[in-house]
Amino acid sequence: MNASPRLLLTNTASLLNVACNARTATFPQSRKIFCMPEQTWQRSLLENLYKNPLWKALVSHYLDLAVSMDDPASHQKCIKVKMEPYLDACLTQSNATTMCDIPFHTAANNLIYCQTGVFTDTAHSVKASVCTTDTKKYIDNKQRYKAIRKWKRLEKDRPINTMEDSFILKLLSFNILAQNLLEDHLYLYTNHNKKALKWKTRKSLIIQEIFEAEANVICLQEMQEEHLLDFVAPFKQHGYEYLYKKRTNNKVDGLLLLYHSDQFVLLDYAKVELYQSKVELLNRDNVGIIVKLSLKDNPETQVVIATTHLLYNPRRNDVRLAQIQLLLAEIERIAFIENTITGPKYLPIILAGDFNLEPFTGVYKFLTEGSFEYYGKGRNLEPTQYRSLSNCLIPSRLCVTDNCQHFNILTQRLRKEGTGRVMLENSESHLQKDENISTPCNLLQQNINSDTSYTQVIEIVQGHSAKFSSGTLTHPFNMRSVYTHTDAHGEKEATTHQDEWITVDYIFYSNIQPLEKYILPTVSQCAALRIPNFVVGSDHLCLGATFQLPKKKSKRNFSSSYMLK
Repeated sequence: MNASPRLLLTNTASLLNVACNARTATFPQSRKIFCMPEQTWQRSLLENLYKNPLWKALVSHYLDLAVSMDDPASHQKCIKVKMEPYLDACLTQSNATTMCDIPFHTAANNLIYCQTGVFTDTAHSVKASVCTTDTKKYIDNKQRYKAIRKWKRLEKDRPINTMEDSFILKLLSFNILAQNLLEDHLYLYTNHNKKALKWKTRKSLIIQEIFEAEANVICLQEMQEEHLLDFVAPFKQHGYEYLYKKRTNNKVDGLLLLYHSDQFVLLDYAKVELYQSKVELLNRDNVGIIVKLSLKDNPETQVVIATTHLLYNPRRNDVRLAQIQLLLAEIERIAFIENTITGPKYLPIILAGDFNLEPFTGVYKFLTEGSFEYYGKGRNLEPTQYRSLSNCLIPSRLCVTDNCQHFNILTQRLRKEGTGRVMLENSESHLQKDENISTPCNLLQQNINSDTSYTQVIEIVQGHSAKFSSGTLTHPFNMRSVYTHTDAHGEKEATTHQDEWITVDYIFYSNIQPLEKYILPTVSQCAALRIPNFVVGSDHLCLGATFQLPKKKSKRNFSSSYMLK
């Protein structure tokens, strides 16, 4: 603390003591208010007022009360200790230094501090206020949380290329809990501190944690539309651009993907609607966002990043499998580079989000193993003896093959003909379908057998065929999970609490090298954790990973270096 503020606070404390002693001669009972908790109260004054920009209002009000103690009305006001100037400032929406809306209480053992600046992030101009009944407990909880949420190198022996040869991509994925969903399901949070559930409190904590991660790509789920512009404002100020996709129909939350525009250029994107009319398995309002980004200082270096939030219903893994089939088809369309002798070549891919499924279950296996047989399994994608799935998961009219590719796109690539038109419905698309136009998919509909009880194989060109209704899905990517879902001692990691602590959030990757991950706590570490709270602003824990993206040398640079030799 600087000398002048320390002297000022010391003088303030002395002045309060003088006022206290003078007034107690006339009103002995007033000493109970001002002087009895002398050590505790004065220490709190010195420790907290210096941190708080509103300390003048607090001190001024106390002095006014002390000087006017001979007025019985003022004496009654002192007993109540409302501290209106301080509280009014704390509640003022226009005050940029605080967003606290919790009233003060006067009992010494139940004093609630309005701690402004506790979460101040001076690098990003993000300020959050936390009102807590126990400042020390809050600080301890914050430190414990940070101790279990650290960045860890995945392969310590692997060398990291210099910045001249590669780019470090840092991605954060976070389900931030839409406020409307929280309020619609308050029974899930009956044991939580109600003050910690307010959006104003949670938003500040969430923004702080995101900024602290220093990610250049951010994937958020459950971003409520009415909060969007206010939420992205600090990110816009620090060079981030964004895409937002609201869930379909009457849902009011969606996905938000931010990227640092000083580092990336947006080349292409898709806002994917997983809702498809008249398809029972796809009548849910989930969505996805896919972007193709290039490095601003190295345009030939490109990467595809996608985020999604799949259906919650724990019993319907079959729905999530169909949703992933559509999403991967769109990723395949955007990430494709060229066909080679050994097969199609794709850009590096990162897929992050809330998948609402547990590790090593059906959809997880499909993503990480590249193939999954759903035929004969139950809705949970486990073996069953009744109500088993047929060999047809989604109708062929959507023109998505069992290898998670768009039939029209595939036909155009291989035959060099057709429109390459995607047949998935999207409420944002203004293109009207014309069933009379002859497209590869229409030809498919004409040639494919209406009986879907057996596999349909359509040859596009010699050596290349498309499969439908085979009972097995495949995809062309070599997907891996950044997280192994257990720690070094074999304890399970967790990302959220759904009756128990489990993992439902993931970061998958293909054709790119992960370097670090933001460590998740284990189930046992989460046992005493109840989120949201005054440290974590959501009911999910965020995930993070850094990747090494090799920079591509331009043909011009390659030719110049060759000529110099």
